[in-house]
Amino acid sequence: MSLDVYLQCFGGEPAGISRAAVRALFPIVEQTSEPDYWSVLYDPANSCKINITPAASCDDLITSLSVNRPCGDLRFWESILAILRMGSVILYWPGGGPLVGSDGVAAELPAEIVEALGQPLSVSTAQDIVDAIRAS
Repeated sequence: MSLDVYLQCFGGEPAGISRAAVRALFPIVEQTSEPDYWSVLYDPANSCKINITPAASCDDLITSLSVNRPCGDLRFWESILAILRMGSVILYWPGGGPLVGSDGVAAELPAEIVEALGQPLSVSTAQDIVDAIRAS
């Protein structure tokens, strides 16, 4: 896909999700990755780059991720869905979103995020995510 997607934590104390848990979801190429910049490779036709932002209070927590040109491999989107299910996390992209992993998370979304990005859509499958992005 020729766009960037963003995942943002918006709640929790401290705000963030486990760096180790997120990292374990992706086939990361260690030789071309850095601590906060991961090269992901499923096969020669399916790769992307992920930038992460660690929490200011704890380097073991991630507060946001940005994915440059996400690949089409459904395993990638299954990992994105797993991240959405880790807590108070939204997925959005230019002109679309926000997506959340459950109705409970949608209900917790702060009014300013809804005002800026629109009403959240709860997704239950990786294909739901892909379809929402393609529909925007």
